[in-house]
Parts: sequence; structure tokens; C-alpha cells
Amino acid sequence: MVIPRTNIYFIGMGLCGLKSCSLQALKILKIADIIFVETYTNFISEGKPEFWNEIKQKLEPLSRKDLEENDHLFLEKIEGKIIALLIPGDPFIATTHNSIRIAATKKGYKCRLIHNSSIISAASSISGLSSYSFGRTVTCPFRNNKSEFPYRIIQQNKSINAHTLVLLDINLVDDEFLSVDEAISILSDLEMEIHENVFKKSSIVIGLAKIGYNDEFISAGSMDKVANSFNWRKIGPPQALIVCADTFHFAEKEALSVLWGVNTQK
Repeated sequence: MVIPRTNIYFIGMGLCGLKSCSLQALKILKIADIIFVETYTNFISEGKPEFWNEIKQKLEPLSRKDLEENDHLFLEKIEGKIIALLIPGDPFIATTHNSIRIAATKKGYKCRLIHNSSIISAASSISGLSSYSFGRTVTCPFRNNKSEFPYRIIQQNKSINAHTLVLLDINLVDDEFLSVDEAISILSDLEMEIHENVFKKSSIVIGLAKIGYNDEFISAGSMDKVANSFNWRKIGPPQALIVCADTFHFAEKEALSVLWGVNTQK
């Protein structure tokens, strides 16, 4: 494989941290002078891949402040070097990373993107729901930052018969994450306050945890069923929630029935 001279490679780690990096990414990591690891948009598996010893001396963690407030210092390190920036999921799903690419390009640096899986696409794949049937993605914040916004996005999506992928808030500084059962509780409380029949008892939801890992967990059905299945298992991050539309394509109905035992005819 001939790798063209590039200043900075934005490398997606996929769903499972370094262990899910592609072979293409591995070859780039071996030739990189510095490997930065973005550490704030998602939890990264602590498991070490087989090539760990070949790259560990080149690894440097990057915080949100490093990329958003001190990006000029980051860009200064690119000069004359091959830089790899490891990012959870697919690199430019988060806007922060795209802003770094734009800033680097403006300075004349050559950038290259190495794709990988993201929960944005994996949620559709693992659930059996059509990717064409999803509307806008939204993040549900922790209860102390409660907002109507996720409720309104679910409402907008349901108005066009679209499913909603709800990403769940994380706080990597304090090692905290919003769980599926707590997110369901927050959305249920919003329904009780707003009373616009969006997040109903009959709503079908799908809870997702640790997708791509050996111990991934999926629960689908009523919000009470899914919340209970997550509550007693005490599953770790990352987690996400799908709030389904009120009607389904016939292929989705079959997938939900066969894969998860969900009856959509109620």
C-alpha cells in the first residue's frame, strides 16, 4: 500500500476504540510521527490491540480545550510531520473535528479522512430499522441540564413518521454517562409536563448499549420494559436510545418481530 504524503490523518476508531481501527488506519499509525487521541466525545475502550507496543510511545491525549480553545497550538505541531488524530466513531460526525480540518486546510495542510463505523449508522443496522426512516438525531442531556429540545425533535420526527436516534449525554471528566433507563425517565417526565402525547406509554423504543463489543446489549419494546431491562443490568457506556415512529414499514415490522419479539400491531 502506497500512502500519499499527508500532513494530518483524521482516523475514525469505530465503535470499540483502538481495537476496531481498520488495517488502513493501522498502516498510517505505524508511519505517523505523533498520534493524538481525542478523549472527550465518547468513552474509549481500555483494551489494548495487538499493535499497541508499536504505537504507544507516540500517543498524546487531546481534551476539548486542546481542540476548541487551543487549536492553534495543535496546528503548530503539524509542521513537517505526519500527524494522526484518532477519533471515536467516524471522524466528522462531531462538528469540532470538522472545524479542525477546515482550519488546517486554510493553513495549507493536506488532510485525509479514514472512515469507520458510527453509532449513527450502527443504530439502524443493529435494530433492523431502515436508515431511510430516521429523522434528525438529538442528544438527551443529564437531568440537571434538562431541556425540552429532545422532546421537540422527537415530536418533529414523529410528525413525518420518522424514528429518532437519541444520543445520551456523557461527562468524561467525572466518568459519568446517561443510561437508557434514566433517559426514558427524563423523556417521560417531559411528557408529563408538556402533555402533547409524543412520548407515550405505547411508544416502542429500542435501547442500545456497547454496540460492537462482545457484551453488547439491545432491548426493544415498551418504554417500561426497556427501562427495566437496563435498570437491573447496570450496563456500562456507551449507550443510545431509539424512539420509534408510530407506524412502520412492513420490513421493519418483520425485523422487530423476529429479532426482538416486538409486536407492532398493538
